[in-house]
Amino acid sequence: MNLTAFETFYEEKRPFFLEGLTIFNYKFDNQNLFYSRRIGHTPSLEIEPDGGYYVKAPDKTSILSAVKFSGTTSNGLSVGVIQSLTANEYAKLSDSEGNMSSELVEPMTNYMVGRVQQGYKEGNTVIGGIVTSANRFIDDPDLEFLADNAYTGGFDLLHHWKDKEFFLDARLIGSYVDGETEAITALQESSARYYQRPGADYLDYDTSRTSLSGYGGKIQIGKGSKGFWRYSTAVTWLSPGLELNDLGYMNRADNINNENEIGYFVNQPVSIFRTYRINLEQFNSWNFNGTYLGSGNHLAFMSEFKNQWAFDANFIYHSNPNDTKILRGGPDMKMPYNYNVFGNLRTDYSKKVMFGINYEYTFTACNSALGYSISPSITVRPLNNLKIRLSGNFEDNFNDLQYVAEREYQNEPRYILARIDQKTVGMTFRIDLNLTPEFSVQYYGSPFISTGTYTEFKKVTDPKADDYSERIELYDNVTVTDENYHFDENGDGISDYSVENPDFNFHQFRSNFVAKWEYRPGSFLYFVWSQDKTGSNGTSDASFSESYEMLHETYPNNIFLVKLSYWFSL
Repeated sequence: MNLTAFETFYEEKRPFFLEGLTIFNYKFDNQNLFYSRRIGHTPSLEIEPDGGYYVKAPDKTSILSAVKFSGTTSNGLSVGVIQSLTANEYAKLSDSEGNMSSELVEPMTNYMVGRVQQGYKEGNTVIGGIVTSANRFIDDPDLEFLADNAYTGGFDLLHHWKDKEFFLDARLIGSYVDGETEAITALQESSARYYQRPGADYLDYDTSRTSLSGYGGKIQIGKGSKGFWRYSTAVTWLSPGLELNDLGYMNRADNINNENEIGYFVNQPVSIFRTYRINLEQFNSWNFNGTYLGSGNHLAFMSEFKNQWAFDANFIYHSNPNDTKILRGGPDMKMPYNYNVFGNLRTDYSKKVMFGINYEYTFTACNSALGYSISPSITVRPLNNLKIRLSGNFEDNFNDLQYVAEREYQNEPRYILARIDQKTVGMTFRIDLNLTPEFSVQYYGSPFISTGTYTEFKKVTDPKADDYSERIELYDNVTVTDENYHFDENGDGISDYSVENPDFNFHQFRSNFVAKWEYRPGSFLYFVWSQDKTGSNGTSDASFSESYEMLHETYPNNIFLVKLSYWFSL
């Protein structure tokens, strides 16, 4: 999918020199070796105002230099290289007497990505490779929680045969990270792996480590075209030590996943349909200890009618899984089964006015979670060169097993959960105006409010019990003072431990204005104004109108950017 100018600058928030990065894509199973937001990201060390100090911290990292080279030769060889150096970033501190000081919050870092692909046999076979590196120049002990060096590499093969009717897609990746023990311990304890959790001896949790390495891969084979039927099977594996987040994106490791899919695709008019597709997917998951994490099925129906309206519907069922993350470093916990229904309906996109609606409903057994969302939209094209789109979103859900905190009682851990009731409202306004074939303007604005209230606090008693009611126990003696919840477990009238009130009210407004001028063929001048207003507090009982007032009073952060590109051929 091609990115519009707005999507490039706002959705991805990537620096200007990173526009047009198709060749650098190396993604599978929601993991990516190169994630452009890493370059110029928010500084890693957050300094909270304390002891009478005021803090002014940067919200991005300055890019000192950047080079991007990419291209394709006549014989099908594609090459891409990105190199970027980001600066030391400092937060400014001042006390009540006006004394100024600074503290390093992000070290100078060098990023590099190299990608190569070669096509053979008229593109039926494509072989590629990718390497990335992130090298930090750390000379401050406060930043030793960051890795010094991180390297990843990958190899990929895509092969089609029988006139591209069948395919084989294979990918292999590896990673190596080194640094101080503090940094490597943090990686072991991160949410992607939780080495420290009880019963996970196979992970070899070691706080004296100074490096971490891992590997992963995916093999998928199937029929992807011709005829009515499509099918494939795939196996994906991500070892516990795999780490991609210094320059890529990875939200989990220690996982083996099997997916089997069959689909029936009709690409011709039948009855009321212009085209339709039915897919059935079955999936299974384990970790590297062989622990079964659950299975599920996904039934999908996608269609377009003869009047060019479209309707999609999906149903996903997931069996009783073992969740290795819900207690955030605690033991694995058995979860109730759940199912999810979602889809969308839209009218004819070729008309001057188009309506659409997305819907979703989620249910988890034992009355442990329930949620739904609805997102209507309208798109209007009053002129051939003008498109206006307005959409809204409302979500309401509760989760009876929302993690709150871990505390210690009589030398034993206490994992505290609660019921969260969360409501979210958002709106999005977009306008695209092409004043001339060479000059266009785009605007995006989106207010967003989410509130969450926590009740029915409970502790985990037997996380793997077959009976759901035996896994948790409600607290009897809970008191609230000074915005803290206090738990009296032994009933003696004295608080044994406490947690801060987790209720929240998050409000945000983001807007983006992009003017784009093609001043000569292939050469562009951009002007961008991006605004962000973000605030949060604990007033979860505020109405949405009161929350919007809080948003209105939030101080904005404005960014103005100019980009000039010049196209020339060799």
